[in-house]
Amino acid sequence: MSIKIIWFIFFVISFVSCKSNDELVFLNQEKLIFIDPGHGGKDHGCVFDNVYEDSINLKIASYLYEEIIIHHFMGYISRSDNYDLASLYAKNRKNEDLKKRAKFIEQSHCDVFISLHLNSYPNASIHGPMVYYKKENELSKKFASILQSNLNEFTKLDKIIHTSDFYLFRNTSKTGVLVECGFLSNHEERKKLMNEEYQKNIAHVIYQSIENYFLLEAI
Repeated sequence: MSIKIIWFIFFVISFVSCKSNDELVFLNQEKLIFIDPGHGGKDHGCVFDNVYEDSINLKIASYLYEEIIIHHFMGYISRSDNYDLASLYAKNRKNEDLKKRAKFIEQSHCDVFISLHLNSYPNASIHGPMVYYKKENELSKKFASILQSNLNEFTKLDKIIHTSDFYLFRNTSKTGVLVECGFLSNHEERKKLMNEEYQKNIAHVIYQSIENYFLLEAI
């Protein structure tokens, strides 16, 4: 094969690659993601051996937010430190906190929201990330299926998606999922969830799933 032909093939491949990347950047810039790290403040969520759910939720959410911004999505995050969203003198902090999360999701006009949590169960052998979707919402179910499939590939497990009547599902009109990133009640998984590299990997899998979802929607 002549050098001219080789350079022509290289030019075509490079052009197609750049065009595809430009289209992806443009697609991402049109999409807004709302990230909701669950709990915070006095509400720690699950606690095992002085390991706090709200702290790990925030770390995973922060890594996910970084990925979203780096890849040109627009993003919101419901909290960026160890606090809840209730007002200072709220009589029912949990209730006000959830109301504000739902309100912020609605006001953001986001394309999707992801609420991040950790799980617990009396049977300590149960482990693995689980994804929940809005009942009777096909887009939420599709997003959840993509997420669970990618998380299963990462963990080498075979979890299925679930639906539930969570507050954020009942009180928002936006497409959303809730991701239980693992079980603090499982000793081995708890150690993984405390590891920074593992947290980043979970965040990356969730990011990839967001991109997969929007690419499918664009077809």
